[in-house]
Amino acid sequence: MCSIYGAFGQPNLNILEKIRERAKDRGRDGGRMERYILDWNRVAYLGNWRATPTPEIEQGRLQPYDRVVHNGTIANAEELGLQSGQIDSEVLPRVLDRSSLGAFAESLSKIKGSYAIAITTDSTVYLACNYKPIYYWSRDGRTTYFSSMARHFVDVLPRGQFPVKLTPYSALDLSTFESVGLLPEQPKRAIVICSGGLDSTVVASKLKSDGWEICLMHFLYGCKAEDNEAKAVKAIAGALQCPRIFSELPYGEMAGTSPLLREEDTISTAISGAEYANEWVPARNLVFLSLAIAYAEAHGYHAVALANNLEESGSYPDNEEEFTAILNQAAPYAVQNGYGMQILSPVGNLMKHEIVKLGLEVQAPLHLTWSCYRGQGRHCGECGPCFMRREAFKRNGVEDPVFDEKPSAVIPRVELGRAKVFP
Repeated sequence: MCSIYGAFGQPNLNILEKIRERAKDRGRDGGRMERYILDWNRVAYLGNWRATPTPEIEQGRLQPYDRVVHNGTIANAEELGLQSGQIDSEVLPRVLDRSSLGAFAESLSKIKGSYAIAITTDSTVYLACNYKPIYYWSRDGRTTYFSSMARHFVDVLPRGQFPVKLTPYSALDLSTFESVGLLPEQPKRAIVICSGGLDSTVVASKLKSDGWEICLMHFLYGCKAEDNEAKAVKAIAGALQCPRIFSELPYGEMAGTSPLLREEDTISTAISGAEYANEWVPARNLVFLSLAIAYAEAHGYHAVALANNLEESGSYPDNEEEFTAILNQAAPYAVQNGYGMQILSPVGNLMKHEIVKLGLEVQAPLHLTWSCYRGQGRHCGECGPCFMRREAFKRNGVEDPVFDEKPSAVIPRVELGRAKVFP
């Protein structure tokens, strides 16, 4: 699509021209920019580059339209009063209310389609977007530049400074930096990616104690402890009185050399099993999250919870908090316009002993969990997860209940099904 760009306050025209030139990378047609005199000796510049093909160039109908620039597509433009020969963006000045930020945000609800918008009032500039991006940078809090992409600010800003991304589905007043959300309040419904282990069980218990409606989602991907994990998930869901879903995910050629997915016993033990990701499964959390988000959107959930944690982030890149933060930025772009999705990480900043402490506080069914990498009749007590949880319970001054269990000669296979929800 196209790009929008501009500035508010007392902008440096050299800076603005550099941003304008870089914004051309999303469309080479048009490039028109207008200057508007506002109250309190401030000015606003609004500009737009269009991508081909577009009838605007042939007709000479170039943005801005009545102090508005728009990137996106308005699907209901005719319903909003689009006249013959006009471009869809031309309906915006008639639809948008500039009387206040709240009124502006409310008027955006009339638009069906995609948008990144900049609009002037007598005294300020409002920015708004759904999934279309806008980045802005404020100089001394008095002058603000904006454009469609972060790369439009490259080599423009002082060293060490970076543009801020406008939060998807929000509107912002550049004179006060007050912002409002554009999505309706969403129900607290979350899919919890649950291995049946300590961390994900505490996550599920914590969310439920906080008033979330949860559903446990467990992936059957062929690991050594698959039957044990599935049995644990079934029991945990029963204890938490929530639905559960088992989804088969044959890793096949994606397994690589992961010891978890190989028959021979090459599982690391004790500290060596806790300090390095010897049992790495290629892109596992990313794959799980992608499928869980798809299921969540299809079934009316607006969040997916992951049990990554601070202790394992030292060994596993996909346990690092930054992993979740980056994917949270991508989540609004992975679902339908206006749906809303977030990734929750309730124990992402906690160590194992802190997770145990939290689990005890929220009365998580820790005795039902399965953490061992091996598929034996009981926890081996030697692999990395066994070592970490044993030490975590010890630091809390309590016995780990799973090591008090008597060994079972046979682990019964649990009733499973492909993407089947169990009450």
